[in-house]
Amino acid sequence: MTDSTSPFGQGKYQVRFDWGAAGAERVLPGAHAVVVVDALSFTTTAVVAAEHGVAVAPWPADPAARARAEAFAAERGGIVAGARSAPGVPTLSPQGWAGVGASPVVVPSPNGGAIAHALGDRDVVVIAAAMRNRSAVAERLLALQAERGERLVIAIVAAGEHERDGNGAGGALRFAVEDLLVAGAVVDALVARGIDHTSPEAAVACAAFEGLARATVHLIRASGSGVELGGLGFAGDARLAAERDVTDVVPVLRDGVFRAA
Repeated sequence: MTDSTSPFGQGKYQVRFDWGAAGAERVLPGAHAVVVVDALSFTTTAVVAAEHGVAVAPWPADPAARARAEAFAAERGGIVAGARSAPGVPTLSPQGWAGVGASPVVVPSPNGGAIAHALGDRDVVVIAAAMRNRSAVAERLLALQAERGERLVIAIVAAGEHERDGNGAGGALRFAVEDLLVAGAVVDALVARGIDHTSPEAAVACAAFEGLARATVHLIRASGSGVELGGLGFAGDARLAAERDVTDVVPVLRDGVFRAA
């Protein structure tokens, strides 16, 4: 973990922002809450699932973690999500969560799910954010600050995308415009509620959203990730990810599972 005095830890700011698992470690020291953003698709999926009353357990996507995921699901009376194209079962795609009977559903994800899973044993509140619930997330954080009776330090982590090799192993972290926009949208909602002591990194993400707020639907759908999903037949994932402030549901990680706050 990065030392709290590191200049890259943004330690003197109330609202911080960084990328990926390494970034989460950098901005975690001293934080009380971590907001994970993986717009396409883990955190959007967690939010949509919660809208349908289904709890989601974040999990790494590497094959070595599969047996542990199945054991975890069995212990909780849940199931493990299938591959995105698997018929008849919930998947990492935010489409198709209506009518899911099992809960929790363990959802392997190489980006946001892996980050959230790694944060599960830390002494922080972990929240799943999407464009769909960005204002509700800000309200929840404001309420947590009121409960504390003092300043709440918030770390916002954009998952980004890992390039995958032919065996499905993760490679270099790729910038994901959709995650930048959603993270910036959360910062914007916090600033609107008076939580505005933002790091330069968080301020730039916020400015990106503010300057492009009218175009976010197009930008998310036209992003590299959005185009890739469209080519695979999942253009609806990007549509759901681009919808802004359509739900008050805020998934909070408790005992390894995201449940509606």
